[in-house]
Amino acid sequence: VIWGREDLLSSSVEFILASKKEWEVVSISNKEDIDALILAVETTHADIVIIHQGEHNDPTNLPMQLLQDHPALRVITVCLEDNSMEVYSKQKIMVKQASDLITVIENEP
Repeated sequence: VIWGREDLLSSSVEFILASKKEWEVVSISNKEDIDALILAVETTHADIVIIHQGEHNDPTNLPMQLLQDHPALRVITVCLEDNSMEVYSKQKIMVKQASDLITVIENEP
């Protein structure tokens, strides 16, 4: 699920993602509210949500709220001002030894 502007950049992102035949891409306009986003996540059983930062008057904890309600979800926020992304995912890792904590910190998912 992509939640952002209706512009050329969003259309390009949607086009690139939709080129993967096994992926279903759903785009939600930034004119829609959080409830529309949550409804899309629930009805499509989304694996990933991409949110354009700074496009919505939303609480800054939206990625964490989505992860709390949908633990298997991965949330990616995209900031066009500085060309950055933040990736949020909830992982559960079995600890077998004390050094596992160091391994988790050193390795990115």
